[in-house]
Amino acid sequence: MAANGVNNGARVVSEEEARSEAERLLADPRLHVSDRHRAFLRYIVDARFEGRSDTIKAYSIAIDVFNRPASFDPSTDPIVRIEATRLRESLQKYYGQIADEPGARLDIPRGRYVPVFVERDQPPCPDEEGELQDVDPPAEAPTEPASRPVSGKWRHAMIGGAALVVVAVTGGLAYNAASPTLLDTQKPFVALSINASEKDKAAGEAVMEDLAVSLARFGTVRLKSDAAVARASRDPMEQSFYDIKMRYAEDESSVSLWWQVADDASGEAVWTDEERRPVAGGSREEAMRDLVFSVSRRLARPAGIINAIELRRNLPPSTIGNVCVLRGEFAVEQRDAAGLKAAHLCLAATIAADPADANAMATLARVYVWIGRATGDNSYFGRGLELANRAATLSPSSPRAALAQLAVQYQLGQNEISIAAGRRGVALNPENADLLAKLSMVVFLTGNWDEGVQLAKRAAEVAGQPIRDASFVLILDEYRQERYAQAVFLARQVPAPDAPTTVLKLAAIARLGDRPVTEQEIAAARLQHPDLDRTVAAMFSGARYDSKLREALRAGILEAGLKMPELASNGAM
Repeated sequence: MAANGVNNGARVVSEEEARSEAERLLADPRLHVSDRHRAFLRYIVDARFEGRSDTIKAYSIAIDVFNRPASFDPSTDPIVRIEATRLRESLQKYYGQIADEPGARLDIPRGRYVPVFVERDQPPCPDEEGELQDVDPPAEAPTEPASRPVSGKWRHAMIGGAALVVVAVTGGLAYNAASPTLLDTQKPFVALSINASEKDKAAGEAVMEDLAVSLARFGTVRLKSDAAVARASRDPMEQSFYDIKMRYAEDESSVSLWWQVADDASGEAVWTDEERRPVAGGSREEAMRDLVFSVSRRLARPAGIINAIELRRNLPPSTIGNVCVLRGEFAVEQRDAAGLKAAHLCLAATIAADPADANAMATLARVYVWIGRATGDNSYFGRGLELANRAATLSPSSPRAALAQLAVQYQLGQNEISIAAGRRGVALNPENADLLAKLSMVVFLTGNWDEGVQLAKRAAEVAGQPIRDASFVLILDEYRQERYAQAVFLARQVPAPDAPTTVLKLAAIARLGDRPVTEQEIAAARLQHPDLDRTVAAMFSGARYDSKLREALRAGILEAGLKMPELASNGAM
């Protein structure tokens, strides 16, 4: 027998024919298999076409498909061998029924689980000597990494959640195999210092203390009072250090904070700015709080100054750790298919290196939501929920974990639980306008119009500028109330509007009845979003709208001349 379980002389089909047969087979109602056999088949087919054939082993199948724990031993638990035999029998029966139809055939040779594709008139692949993969030691079991020692307090939590971790890291193991030496990045360190006049010294110290607390709440940076200690023990490529120098001043009418971010390694000032807040009409404490919130958000939000610099670092694509989290968040916000795929592998590899990395788990959960929506594979949502819950268990105060739970629970139609997770995150991190804006959207789309609008306005106030998700809620509310001119006005205020915002604007313009303007706007929108119809369908496919709002949106989108995706009702997904 030739390699890969194919008969000597058998005619192997082309890659295109193999992919076509796999999709046809999985969609054919004549293939009578259970849901988990279909999941088994989908798993090995996807791995095969993604170039991960070397990861298709009994251990990974048991963990990822049959929910076995990380302690699974294929030599004592024959679940994969048994289910593979049943699946082979189902496939043999299926192909026997369609023997007269030309085409390719999918075989799963005994002794291995990598599918092979041959012409349909070929005899089945012969048996190998036993199920060799089932008696191999579990080489894919996660081992304790040398680069990230895990403290004792995490060990019991890690053991309890090891099965979930392995579900996330199957792709990461292949990622590791392809790149044996991985650069592991950490959250950047920041060191704060402040100057103030003698009369403002106490207030300045209070501002710096409050800023330290606020920065820590975002969970994207680490505070270091003596960065030199850490710098001596870290590779500069793995760990970044930033000095944030500030100067505080106040007078009768305002408080101000001048600040500068410098790269500690080069001494280069990468950003300098000043924030000022009026005291008139409010207390000095409120003005100081707003000042702190504004500066901390600009510095430490996921898309803030420090993390934007981290994303631009010239690092290899195989880098794991914090940069993977940032890349994943960027891909989610941009709805970038290629970025989501790369982030999936990168985050899985990060979790493989550190099974207690709650940030990577939370971000991968959000990546799974968008991959599931794009592919129509609902299994991603369940995997995302497990990761989000695990992240919240490991790091209860993490805004990323709260955001992951908010997103996944909403996708699954568990609105009350989703909103509760969002509220918990906002309570722990009130300056996180991005989380607040996403909470406003979920609240609004579940039919709580007034509360959703108030949350959106609050998010914009905290941010001090229009923020995408909050703006979407405010525009949608004006559209809902048939105030189309105001909806258009608000949409035009959004910098770099995304596809949903653009579609709302086009729908509102169409409802105003000015066809020439509508056509001009549509032409301009298609330049910005070349595949606008498909983008619209993808963006709306996971949202559940109130029935009246759905019909109003349908009318405007159709009037604009766009293809109308089927919007789901406000029920469970």
